[in-house]
Amino acid sequence: MEIITSKNNASVMAAAKLADKKYREREGKFAFEGIKLFEEAYRAGVRFSRVFVTEAAYEKYADALSVLEDGILTVVSDAVYEKLSFENAPQGVFSVAHYFSPKKEKASSFVLLLDGVADPGNFGAVLRSAEAFGVDTVYTGKNGADLYNPKTVRACMGSVFRVDVRRSESIEEEIRALQADGFRVFATALDKRSQDIRKVDFSGKIAFVIGNEGHGVSAEVLEACDGTVIIPMHEGPESLNAAVAASVVMWEIGRQRL
Repeated sequence: MEIITSKNNASVMAAAKLADKKYREREGKFAFEGIKLFEEAYRAGVRFSRVFVTEAAYEKYADALSVLEDGILTVVSDAVYEKLSFENAPQGVFSVAHYFSPKKEKASSFVLLLDGVADPGNFGAVLRSAEAFGVDTVYTGKNGADLYNPKTVRACMGSVFRVDVRRSESIEEEIRALQADGFRVFATALDKRSQDIRKVDFSGKIAFVIGNEGHGVSAEVLEACDGTVIIPMHEGPESLNAAVAASVVMWEIGRQRL
């Protein structure tokens, strides 16, 4: 197999541009690294555009990579791979794939709405927890982190290929639509009406809002919710990290629904 050694190769340059959100959206493609994510993407039915590998990775992962159609697998020199890589310690497998939406197998009864969760690492961690605790659908607001940011994809550890994630222009409108469909919608907030999360009944159709890392849930979104809760903590920290708070909330709701 021919080895690409030029950093100016057209396919290499196009793949490197996927670090930019505008280019990803224009092309409808995203990139991710590592053999594990490659295998999970393949099992989920993701359509690959190109997979770049170093010579060492080609030899090490030959069996796993053999599932690719002709013309997709591309061997590159180490120097070329460095131009592509997002990682500090790459495995030598860089996948380019088309945008992907997992198939929903059932109607939603447990929904998570993200109101401005902007850090891609937090977003990815939330998606990983959402899969673990049985969330059916995740809505992310227009000011939130990009689902296909390489940091999001890495942080969610493959959940991007299995969790139903939907971009929303208005979280308030999503809340109203969910309420019309019989959902009760809650959010975390420190106000007088907030209840201890351990004392709230989360049976039936439930939606929960997690807010921005610095500002929390916006006033407009809070106003649209049916209720708010607090997570009891020891004195000291003012709040939890957004991904941690989301995980605590999802665990409690999931625990009640098991």
